[in-house]
Amino acid sequence: MKLSSDDIDIPATSVSVYDAIFHRRNVKAFTDEPVSRDALERLFAAAIWAPNHRLTEPTRFFVVPRESSTRRRLGDIAWQTTYDGVANPDPDRKRRAAEDSRDRVVGAPAMVYVYSLPGDDEEMTRENYASSCCAVQNMALAAVAEGLRLGWSTGRLTRLPGLARLLGADEDWTMVGVVFLGRAAASPTAQRTPHRDVVSWLE
Repeated sequence: MKLSSDDIDIPATSVSVYDAIFHRRNVKAFTDEPVSRDALERLFAAAIWAPNHRLTEPTRFFVVPRESSTRRRLGDIAWQTTYDGVANPDPDRKRRAAEDSRDRVVGAPAMVYVYSLPGDDEEMTRENYASSCCAVQNMALAAVAEGLRLGWSTGRLTRLPGLARLLGADEDWTMVGVVFLGRAAASPTAQRTPHRDVVSWLE
């Protein structure tokens, strides 16, 4: 059964959409405080309302609970993959990099892999990917309203060997990224070029 936007139970929050946009940050360091399943459910509810041309609903989410055997397995794979991939032959440096990679996996309060389904043709596949990226952005903005922050990575942890099989995803799905969620250990700042420098008003 499809959901109607008129029937959505919108969570109460004092955070405006502008607050969320300007205070959203891509965070890597989190406190140890857990993220409740209810909070995650609200983020996914926001995610699926991302813009979606042709209503293909292409986004798939794989939640990896902190204490799960899957999380531990991913941590081990991340360790080995990082160790093998460090070019510096110093074993101590390789080990430190590998442990940092594993710690990022096993230590995150919440961890979600996001995929986009392929379309019937290249154009639809591209549109689907764009929609899935918007879904992650929706999650990031909703996270601010929850007092949380989100880290979105498309790096090594999205290219672990056997990842799709371990998660239960299809090999032909497009990886959108791995998302880490929690309360930020610090409040990072950012800078942007003023919008006036990138906007052209045409006559």
